[in-house]
Amino acid sequence: MPAPHSRSFRDGKTLEGEIAAAMHHVRALGVTYPDHYYESLVLKYEKDSVPYPHILTILGEPRIRSHFYYGEALQRPGPLLDYGCGTGDNIRQILRDGFPRDRITGFDLSWESIDLGFDLYRDRDALRDLFVVNDTFPFRKEQFDTVYSGSVIHVIADDAELDEYLANAYRALRPGGILFGSTLGIEDGNACGPDEHGPPRVSPRSDIIRHITAAGFAEPAIVAKPHEAHRLGDKKCVFEFCATRHKNP
Repeated sequence: MPAPHSRSFRDGKTLEGEIAAAMHHVRALGVTYPDHYYESLVLKYEKDSVPYPHILTILGEPRIRSHFYYGEALQRPGPLLDYGCGTGDNIRQILRDGFPRDRITGFDLSWESIDLGFDLYRDRDALRDLFVVNDTFPFRKEQFDTVYSGSVIHVIADDAELDEYLANAYRALRPGGILFGSTLGIEDGNACGPDEHGPPRVSPRSDIIRHITAAGFAEPAIVAKPHEAHRLGDKKCVFEFCATRHKNP
């Protein structure tokens, strides 16, 4: 959602290698590429740069499918918003799992990451209408039954901006609606800032609960899952969360 604070790849990874790996993952989902398509993507993103390099390294492996609430989310009857949809990987997974197309919306602040997804999946014409891009949150009050927030909280450094993000999600949900998603955090210790490549916010469980409940949600269910350590002493984990908007009195 906010502008990325780093556009470099970590751990010796390269643009060429990560585009090749992403194409390999996407091919496994049935996408085919014309001759020299790889070379054309490398040239394009050498020129324009990749927004949030990490999203390229995980493209083709949508994380929503392993979320503890995902199965229930697929059964909810109303419309779903992917708030901070990035490449649209999670939207494509929702579609593959049979969620009705006419009840899905993806939103982000720019086309950069969405266009990267279109370039890798080659489905711009088929899916473009599912995405909304605007520099402010454009949705009306109580428009959605479910809001998904995948890897967004940890890229919002400013507390006021995070509170606005969660307040937007609350207002856009119907009473009884569900906010679920994931964010990097730290199970033991205090909030910490980014390392050279890491996200700007790494919050303890208590901070995540505080921000979500301050927006009006019931206290969230939170599950901590392992996170791949990138350096010695890295204690980060992935927090999956699920919270309900209180019903109106």
